[in-house]
Amino acid sequence: MSLTFAGLLSVAWRLFRRDRALVLRLAALFVFLPAFAALLLCDPLPPLPPAPRDELMMRAWLAAVSEWGQGNALFYVLADLLAAYGVAAIALLLLDPDRLTVGQALGQALARLWSFVLVSVAVAVPVGLGLWLLVLPGLYVQARLIAAVPALARHPALRAGPALRLSWRLTKGQDWAITGALVTLFLAQWVVVSPLLSADEALRAPGSGDPVLLALVDALLAAVPAAYAIAVLLMGVVVYRVGASRGS
Repeated sequence: MSLTFAGLLSVAWRLFRRDRALVLRLAALFVFLPAFAALLLCDPLPPLPPAPRDELMMRAWLAAVSEWGQGNALFYVLADLLAAYGVAAIALLLLDPDRLTVGQALGQALARLWSFVLVSVAVAVPVGLGLWLLVLPGLYVQARLIAAVPALARHPALRAGPALRLSWRLTKGQDWAITGALVTLFLAQWVVVSPLLSADEALRAPGSGDPVLLALVDALLAAVPAAYAIAVLLMGVVVYRVGASRGS
């Protein structure tokens, strides 16, 4: 089976519709809620200076970010850990041939959490660098590593490094179709999140805050990336299954 970007999105959508009750429950509890709590409880990250090439302004910004991290970074680390745990449990539910119960999937995800976190970090670092430098390289790297978490879920003995290498091999020849699907999702996410970020900044300005409206905006700011993360996982499951069926 050869993937097209539209076909990949279509199959991932069908997979979601089939298992949406389980996927939504776990995603809401472990991916959305921790991110929402972090947005509500933490101060916003200091914005980039208007002149990023000004050395003094950049030093002041880095100092502000360092101070922000001391008071807020722990919340985001915990949110990311819970998200990795939830994504791992969903992957196990979707890929285990014995069809685990939710409790069994959560137990296995906890027992193997370190491997799932290592894979998540190993994917996030190059993807983040690629997105920071230029969007397309980051999404291409994400496309090549998209099957790592599903591979880890399907093979209990697999470790982080081999899972990443397996994903790279499974996506060979399908890389641009997967990248096209990711570009579609990324642009959709950006279109929704961009005005929400502006609204969040305006609502946090002194004297202009409406706490109910701010909470609603923050809920959407947590929900959209959570939806993106689950969509990427579902595409990864499809890519893994197609690659495994080809004997890649």
